[in-house]
Amino acid sequence: MSRIALVILSDSSREFDKEYTYLVPEELMGEVCPGSRVIVPFGNSNRNAEGFVMAVEDVEELKSSYRLKYIKKVLDDIKWLDQWSIALCKWMRERYICTYYDALKCMIPPGVGVKSIKTVILEKNTDHKNQTIQEIIDLLAENGGECGLDELADRIDKKTITKYIKQMEKEEIISIKEEFINKAREKKVRVASLALPAEEIDKAINGNKIKNIKQIRVLEILREAEYLSVADIVKFSGASSSSVNTLQKHGYIYYKEIEVNRDPYIGRTYARTEAFKPTREQAEVLKDALGKIEAGEFYEALLHGVTGSGKTEVYLQLIKACYDKGMSAIVLVPEISLTPQMVERFKSRFGDEVAVLHSRLSGGQRYDQWRLIRDGKKRVVVGARSAIFAPLERLGIVIIDEEHESSYKSETTPKYHASDIARQRCIASNAVLLYGSATPSVETYYRALRGKIGLYTMLERPNNAVLPKVEIVDMRNELNEGNRSMFSNKLAQEIKRNIELNQQTILFLNRRGYSSFVICRSCGFTMKCPNCSISLTYHANNERLICHYCGFTIKNPATCPKCNSRSIRHFGTGTQKIEDEARKAFEGCSIIRMDMDTTAAKGSHEKILTDFKEKNLNIMIGTQMIAKGHDFPNVTLVGVLAADSMLNLGDFRASEKTFQLITQVAGRAGRGQIKGRVIIQSYNTEDFSILTACKHDYMGFYRHEILVREKLGYPPFTNIGVVIISGPDDKTASEHAKEAADTIIEIMKDSS
Repeated sequence: MSRIALVILSDSSREFDKEYTYLVPEELMGEVCPGSRVIVPFGNSNRNAEGFVMAVEDVEELKSSYRLKYIKKVLDDIKWLDQWSIALCKWMRERYICTYYDALKCMIPPGVGVKSIKTVILEKNTDHKNQTIQEIIDLLAENGGECGLDELADRIDKKTITKYIKQMEKEEIISIKEEFINKAREKKVRVASLALPAEEIDKAINGNKIKNIKQIRVLEILREAEYLSVADIVKFSGASSSSVNTLQKHGYIYYKEIEVNRDPYIGRTYARTEAFKPTREQAEVLKDALGKIEAGEFYEALLHGVTGSGKTEVYLQLIKACYDKGMSAIVLVPEISLTPQMVERFKSRFGDEVAVLHSRLSGGQRYDQWRLIRDGKKRVVVGARSAIFAPLERLGIVIIDEEHESSYKSETTPKYHASDIARQRCIASNAVLLYGSATPSVETYYRALRGKIGLYTMLERPNNAVLPKVEIVDMRNELNEGNRSMFSNKLAQEIKRNIELNQQTILFLNRRGYSSFVICRSCGFTMKCPNCSISLTYHANNERLICHYCGFTIKNPATCPKCNSRSIRHFGTGTQKIEDEARKAFEGCSIIRMDMDTTAAKGSHEKILTDFKEKNLNIMIGTQMIAKGHDFPNVTLVGVLAADSMLNLGDFRASEKTFQLITQVAGRAGRGQIKGRVIIQSYNTEDFSILTACKHDYMGFYRHEILVREKLGYPPFTNIGVVIISGPDDKTASEHAKEAADTIIEIMKDSS
């Protein structure tokens, strides 16, 4: 009986993207299992390669034609993959046209890999006629007969050392020992403890065996603590490292290594909260959803709740039900900026059971969080898109908050959508998949209305809180009246009023850079593609407008095709410019800006949000990362600048994104005791997405948009794919792109 293992290599290249069969040696029978990480000999040179075991099976006998190699080593006792992740890896490879390893990398912490350390050992100290080889022999002899290959390479010519090392191996002058260490691993700290009972320590001090006052201070500190890091001992006692080492040498203390958890939220405390009594609508949602969890079958549903309707409280109570049944839960948020607030809400309810996963954590922090989840020490995971791969067991529910957000789709290989992965996980675990949004994507809502998934609605705010009053300001009139400021007279008055009342204001602009669409400031006309009905993109280098869907192009007009005004031009302003203008217009007020530029540093999201809330700053200016999820009780005014700029994204979803962003940002106003106001500035005041957003009328928007989608053949009535052809020059790429297009058209004709 032989045992074989199917292994995939830690290599993203297509050339090696398959399962390789290896024999499991007798001594590794108990260690090699699906999910193990191993070292295998690969290729004609039998180089050492890292791989992951996908399957193991026993076979009665191998065909004589098989010339299988043996697995060399199991790298660690960690089971990196379980059955669901192996199955998901295979599914992702087919679904997203990626390699095994591309998919597998999503499921393990970033930075996990092995580093090869080679040590050269001198076997024969002999004279050699080759000068370089003799130099290597001398260096090895000086270092006790062995030296690291990297160290040798630093002291000998790096370009030629490989050749000489191979020759020396062949002549049996040296041997090479290769070891493997993990790149990402547990953080360990050296600590010290007393090695003798306290009475004996006292006797040594009183009997003048220990005379150094700083060494005595070290021993006194350790009497009060079971153990303390050596670094802290040196810091608190004032003793030098050598003094502490002397105590260890004479047997008064001993050292040991302990593991330290790199917790991104260490030192923070969260006031414990209890479940709120649900409103009538919340109670109805909870009753039905809890029944689905109790049934233990896969169920997919949309929770459509207006901003401030208490969706988060529903999430918390559903997770609590799963938690009480010994199950686990995942909550996805679309923006890293939302994570701190969501983490606070979940940690205040579930304490240390909450793990956090997102890209702003350090590699060590993500590795430690992943291990705690895998070991069952954390059963509630909150995070951005990648948190859907958290290695939880007994998954009970996955919640995708703000499900309409495009950030749930990965833009790097594999280009997965978090909702697709969530569906696969929930099907495999018989879990509930719940989408939540005040402005669901048209595709998701269409599925819900057709009965493909469940639909819950919450259209009321708790405590009878009313939605904010929304007012549109036509910036064409402002321009005609001579106001060339970024702030309409109405918005400027309301901001000044808020400053006087010590209430807060949010100013929202969808772009941080300069826009690239063309608009007429006299009539609001925007240049659109005649084929695709989306905005043409302005390219300054050749003064042309281009459709990024079908390639249609036209010269940038000097006058408006609709009203013949010369006020047609490419439109653009950014958040930084808004901040500068606001400081001039509202002298002395406190302003904070939140966009990609100000949140690049680690922890910056949380700091900006905390400062705005706790310091009661007058104005926050930001992009879409401030538009959703945040709860600021003292924000009573929201200003949306250039609302129609969102209509000109060059995307068939532009109207949908405009409605969603205006509705979401408007929902930040009036979440406390004071009624909120929203002012929307636009050159296009007639667009249906802006008008319905002002009325908080999702159904009105949906009915109009779904008709447009059906007429133009856009999703959900069809699917859109992109084939990217890249090459060394324009001509080659263009020729191959045409060939690919012709082939696809022929295939579609044959299949229709």
